[in-house]
Amino acid sequence: MLLCGGSAIFFWQLRHPIIRFTSPVVNELLGFALGLGLPWLAMIAIFRIGRWWSKTVAIAAVVPLMLYSCDFLLGSAMTGIAYKDGHDLSFDQFAETHWKECDVRFYRTDGGATTDFGVVIRQEKALFPGVLLVRRVDDFNPCYSLDANSTDRGITITDKRSDCRAFQEQRREYQLKPFVYF
Repeated sequence: MLLCGGSAIFFWQLRHPIIRFTSPVVNELLGFALGLGLPWLAMIAIFRIGRWWSKTVAIAAVVPLMLYSCDFLLGSAMTGIAYKDGHDLSFDQFAETHWKECDVRFYRTDGGATTDFGVVIRQEKALFPGVLLVRRVDDFNPCYSLDANSTDRGITITDKRSDCRAFQEQRREYQLKPFVYF
C-alpha cells in the first residue's frame, strides 16, 4: 500500500513540484528511476500479499505495466536530456530575487523548435543543503523574460525588455508566504 501511495505522490509531484534537488541532473535521474521502478515495486508488493485475488491482480497488471515501461522508456529516449555544465537547457534559470528567507527564481522554458519560450516563476526555500521546498507562483507563455522587484509583502513583476505577449498588464504583484506554503 505504501508503494502504491508513493507512486501516486511521485506522479503528482511531476506536475506540481514541492520538493526538488538543487541539481537538475539528480532530479532527472531520481525521476527516471522512480517513474520506471515504483509501479513494478507496487505490483510485486501486491503479488506478495499471498491471497489468490492479489496474485490474479498482479498477473493481470503485468501486460499494462510492460506497455507503460515501453512507453516510459520510449518517451525518455525521444525527449532527450539537454544539459550543459549541470544546467537543464530546457528549463534555464535567468533571474533571481531574494525575499525574506526565500528566493524567487525565474526560469525560461524551451520546448524546442516548435514551441515558444515561456517563463515560470517559483518561490524556493532551502530545507537542507541541496534540497528545496518549491511553490510555483505563476507562468507565462509565450514570454522570453520578466523583471522583478521585492516588496514587503512579496514581489512585483514588470515587462520592460521582452514584449511578453502573455503578460498584458504594466505590472503584477504577488503576495508570498515566508515559508513558501505557510
